[in-house]
Amino acid sequence: MRHEAWYRLDNVAKIYPVLARSRHLTMFRLSATLTIPVDPAILQQALAQTLERLPFFAVRLRRGLFWYYFEANPHPARIEEDVRQPLRPLIKGEQSGFLFKVRYTDRRIAVDFFHALTDGTGGNIFLKTLVACYLNLAGHPVKPDPAHGILDCHAAFDPAEMEDAYKRHARFRKAHRPSSSRAFQLQGTLKPGHHFQIISGTMPVEALSRVAKAHKVSVTELLVGVAMFQIYRLQQKGGFKIDTPVRISVPINMRRFFPSQTLRNFFLYALPGIEPAYGDYTFDEVLQAVHHFMRYTVNEKYLNAMMAANVMPENNWLIRISPLVLKNAILRLIYTATGEASFSATFSNLGVQNLPPDLAKWIEHLDFLLGPSRCTPVNGAVVSCNGQVVVNLTSTIVETDFQREFFRQLVRLGVPVRVASNLN
Repeated sequence: MRHEAWYRLDNVAKIYPVLARSRHLTMFRLSATLTIPVDPAILQQALAQTLERLPFFAVRLRRGLFWYYFEANPHPARIEEDVRQPLRPLIKGEQSGFLFKVRYTDRRIAVDFFHALTDGTGGNIFLKTLVACYLNLAGHPVKPDPAHGILDCHAAFDPAEMEDAYKRHARFRKAHRPSSSRAFQLQGTLKPGHHFQIISGTMPVEALSRVAKAHKVSVTELLVGVAMFQIYRLQQKGGFKIDTPVRISVPINMRRFFPSQTLRNFFLYALPGIEPAYGDYTFDEVLQAVHHFMRYTVNEKYLNAMMAANVMPENNWLIRISPLVLKNAILRLIYTATGEASFSATFSNLGVQNLPPDLAKWIEHLDFLLGPSRCTPVNGAVVSCNGQVVVNLTSTIVETDFQREFFRQLVRLGVPVRVASNLN
């Protein structure tokens, strides 16, 4: 079928080009470690077939008079050997302008995505489809299974996969934009350039689920609660303003509440937090604060009001006719004041990936990385597969107090953790 020559950015994507030059947070990585070696020549073929099926990913970012837009990229996408420091911000002219990078090592296939292109769900489907296509070409048959995010590389492109779901689902009966004051943020010795460290913890799904159930919270709420409590403890140790709120930004997959096949961005954030100015907190109190906040806000009505508040400015004629340079300046000011300033860290959970047997037997584990930034120097990303949960903590600072205490807290709760890192 005919593919479009250009595409509009979705509602959330518009902020990422403004931040792309200096912040790791605009990038995220998904990867699959296989049980067999990766053949680069076959992987290159698999990428070409995957982009035929998912042409929306084969684009480059262009600057218009009023908005950024995506333009079909006529160049072939090339795979690269993996590097020790992933998630570098995109550099103009690199990779022929593609907004993702497919990298490989001996047994790992990894994709670094620019967040304007897709979210974790869309990227996850891209990775699974790419890996399945690779295995098929390598002589290991894997059947298409859309219910588990494995698309048929030989099927036609479905336009529903590139809709701006925010615009379709936002109702303007009530718009709500939560107001948040400046939050406490960890500080430390910045690593040079765009370098950051990755400390990973692998643990059994069964053990983590058992502990969450014992505390009557979800796995996401448990992990966010542990992260929030450890940030709070570091804040209270001294050297910081001890009454500033501690909040964690938790991405919410909107497809859970609003049906959509889109592979573009379709998420919002929840911001659970505590107010140290009100008094001292125990771990159980922090966990309950997270639990009740998430149960109150993560529902169809509340999220739709937030979504409407995000979409509404796009319909303002004054904003629509403002030149891009002015929009960028305003967006940068707003994000600096109300974006990262309002939370202490981001913690994203892709959830349990139930792979079909013909794919699962070739995958040792999956990984998910979020790029940290100077404002939120430590972020967490979680994915579960084949009975194991992998928590990756990425950081732009040298100090590892938070990461160490985060995993120690899980061990104290009864969760065995195997820790690894990219530290020298």
